[in-house]
Amino acid sequence: MRRLGVLAAVLLVLLPSSGTAAERTARAGVYTGYGFDACTAPSSASLNAWSASPYRALGIYLGGVNRACKDGNLNASWVSSTLASGWSLLPLYVGLQAPCVSGAGLAKISSNLTTAANQGRAAADDAVALTGKFGLPGGTPIYFDMEGYSTTDASCTKVVQSFVTAWVDELRAQGFVAGVYGSAASTIRDISTLGASLPDAAWIANWNGVEGVFGDPHVSDSLWANHQRVHQYKGGHKETWGGVTINIDSNYVDGPVLGGVAPPPPSPPPPAGSVGSGDNRAIVSWPDGAFTTPVAVTLTPVVPPPANGYAVQLTVTDTGTSAPVTTFGAPVTLHITGATGLAPASSTDGVTWIALPKTSYKAASDGGVDIQTTVPGFFALLPDTVPPSRPDGFAGRFVNGTLRLSWSASTDNAGSIVSYNVLLDGSPLATVPAATRRAIVHTFHPSTQSVYRVQAVDAAGNVSTPSRALVVVPTRRPTGLPHALPHWAWDLYNAQHGQGTRPAKAPKKLPAWYWRWAGWRSAPFHLKR
Repeated sequence: MRRLGVLAAVLLVLLPSSGTAAERTARAGVYTGYGFDACTAPSSASLNAWSASPYRALGIYLGGVNRACKDGNLNASWVSSTLASGWSLLPLYVGLQAPCVSGAGLAKISSNLTTAANQGRAAADDAVALTGKFGLPGGTPIYFDMEGYSTTDASCTKVVQSFVTAWVDELRAQGFVAGVYGSAASTIRDISTLGASLPDAAWIANWNGVEGVFGDPHVSDSLWANHQRVHQYKGGHKETWGGVTINIDSNYVDGPVLGGVAPPPPSPPPPAGSVGSGDNRAIVSWPDGAFTTPVAVTLTPVVPPPANGYAVQLTVTDTGTSAPVTTFGAPVTLHITGATGLAPASSTDGVTWIALPKTSYKAASDGGVDIQTTVPGFFALLPDTVPPSRPDGFAGRFVNGTLRLSWSASTDNAGSIVSYNVLLDGSPLATVPAATRRAIVHTFHPSTQSVYRVQAVDAAGNVSTPSRALVVVPTRRPTGLPHALPHWAWDLYNAQHGQGTRPAKAPKKLPAWYWRWAGWRSAPFHLKR
């Protein structure tokens, strides 16, 4: 916003509430499209030139102790002619700022909560008085401009909430629509939990270039869902239309304005949406039908996190009653990154954790995990201590004197298998990649049995129970062989297996013992049945 050195455009949004809803509805219409504002209201001639632009909503600064620019062109006559020419007006009040806001020379809210509330009511009364000065009718939406402030100062947050609650309640009591502008990560985050005093409209400042009002990682799409938002997507810059250049902030508007032509429709069920945890580690998203009433969905990192893990708390609150929502109409999806070596778990208190069943989550393509849930609570990725399943289907066969082993894939509770260990008599003999699931063995005990098994290894290093055993035993040497085998027997055996030529000394008719010996030589070991 310009008055503090940054500028934003403005949206006037209505959420009818008891007592004064009919009066406010009579003065507010719905506008969906592009809006802008400048520090000083443009002249009528400039607005006529800007009829060539996509903008049809115009922010005007009524006043406030931190307002930077004077009235300029703004007066009752200008308001009347601007409305008549088809522009919708978006009034904004620049009052006291958060006690933890940066910037010298700013008037700030008291750190005393009672005083802060009194200051919020006084700001609302002053804003209402200014609407009379500029010829704005009752029921006009008015936004309080609360600039971005520290996101880690809990006491500052409470002061802002006390001030805004009084601002909202006082404006409503006088028949006006109460809006609030602020940074998505601080102001809007903090006012999203005000329950019955939730502002009627939110003006979300996030200069990300997105020309739409939903999808902000800091603001649940379930809040201000019924034509109640403006998104300030681009900061101060110059634009020229019809030969006239103005320094503006750009916004996309979807909500009630002064000068619109239609009242807002009845509140529909909350749409599908999503909200992030604020630390880029987790995001929760939900489909249409997940909630039956307007709700505030929050995803908060657990501090301190579980040892060597990560956890978030998912809460859902009915914005009309401030009551917690304990079950959902459809599963919501909680995506958490960095799941390698960690296993999903849930908790009702953030202390006692229960491993989630494999059917309630699946691995994501980015190395994270997608958890499905129909209830709120605590969700975590914790060090994986559960071993993979035992490999089944372990089998072997001899081919040319070597043992060929194979087995079926194991499964793991926290992701995929990374490798398999081939064991000889219980000790590692070889390690193969998870996708291979086969091995060729050349190592055997020459005079006793050799026992082979296989075990799975997961990403956390947990190993499964070994598979069933395959036992290899030496094949007994044939009887009736010469006490000392002639050299030609060895040479002939090698020639028959592709090494060298047939020895001249080998008899044309080979003795029977040679074939018994050659068969044993080719398969000196066999599987024990």
